[in-house]
Amino acid sequence: MVTPRDTSSPRDGTKRRMVHTHGWVRRKVKNSDKWVRRWLEVNKHVLYSYQSCPADMPSARVMNMLDLRKTRTIDVVDGEEGLFVIVPQSADDAHPGYLMKAESRESALAWVAGLNAARDRESEKSGVGAARRPERGCCSLCFGSKRAPERDPLVQY
Repeated sequence: MVTPRDTSSPRDGTKRRMVHTHGWVRRKVKNSDKWVRRWLEVNKHVLYSYQSCPADMPSARVMNMLDLRKTRTIDVVDGEEGLFVIVPQSADDAHPGYLMKAESRESALAWVAGLNAARDRESEKSGVGAARRPERGCCSLCFGSKRAPERDPLVQY
């Protein structure tokens, strides 16, 4: 479990929502009841999924990549403890999304906040709007390179 950064404001003592931009989750396997453990890491506008933590194992292989700017929704699943879903844009808006499970509802909320913040920040920088359709499929999880990209140092937002 990744400990999120301190989110208390030094000026007024109020709490802001915690955010996660890297850490362990479980991902639902398509067409199965199985869940697999995955290390997720946000680098700029891309969410990377690994079988092991790249900091612990530098040779860790990227399992999947998702351009967060090309997602329709990232939200918690109501009524289910720790579940959140990432739904990419697709040509027919029929993509069911990727179901993830965090350790708790609070952790799921932190993931959703972190992923949405990264998406919004990078969308503003690049001018990619939420309504824009991807030109080639919905994401690299559906098709794309499995080769590990050059990574910038982790930045906690």
